[in-house]
Amino acid sequence: MYRLLLLLPFLLLTCSRYQAAGDFSAEQLQPSPNELSQDFLRGLRAGTDVSDIVDQLAGYEPGELAAALDTRDQRLAFWVNVYNGMVQYLLTQKPELYDDRSDFFSTPRFTVAGQELSPNEIEHGIIRGGENRFGLGFVPQLFSSKFERTFRVKGGDSRVHFALNCGASDCPPVEIYAPETYDQQINARVRSYLAEHSEIQERDGKRVLVTSPLFSWFKGDFRDHDGVDDFLVEYGVLEENEKDIKREYENYDWTLETGIWAK
Repeated sequence: MYRLLLLLPFLLLTCSRYQAAGDFSAEQLQPSPNELSQDFLRGLRAGTDVSDIVDQLAGYEPGELAAALDTRDQRLAFWVNVYNGMVQYLLTQKPELYDDRSDFFSTPRFTVAGQELSPNEIEHGIIRGGENRFGLGFVPQLFSSKFERTFRVKGGDSRVHFALNCGASDCPPVEIYAPETYDQQINARVRSYLAEHSEIQERDGKRVLVTSPLFSWFKGDFRDHDGVDDFLVEYGVLEENEKDIKREYENYDWTLETGIWAK
């Protein structure tokens, strides 16, 4: 009993960090988290000091942040911006972190709402809706933190693979997403990336589509479009009658290249 009493203040403090979203008003946060995530990227693009913004992102309470991100597009726009900003911020400051990519993506180094996060935790635990990073989009995470469960985007969004920039040369360019225009922006980004990274080639009288390996790495994520072929048709890479075409994947250039911004 004595030990329990000693632990009680700590337990109450921990629980208070995760008050229900309904206990907070979205109007409490000025600027809004979405606006702050956009300012983060604008500052990085301009090469200005973003340390105040980094501190503001870290200082949010989880409950108030969840209340402010109460729509799907608000969450997607915010977390895509934060992921891209975090990668640019860390790798611009310390490019050598990229020498061990596995360590870079899996080590928590950036704080949002009091939670130190890794790129993997934001991408797979939140944006992809709690998918196992080794499961090709078919295997959910068995264990995840309360923070990830609070903010995860249920069902994910397969289009984000053409919006997330991990610091590699072949990554999609960084766009600054706003929740009001998220759908239009990301649809345009998908079309632009696939137009650049897809080509139908003739080989021994047969046609072969060479496209991004993102479709291979995250095949299961495209279930929300009834599969990769339907996704390719929807975004103008294939015609409806070309779904049976043989598909190959181009080599991915993992060379470090920060500062790839959408025009």
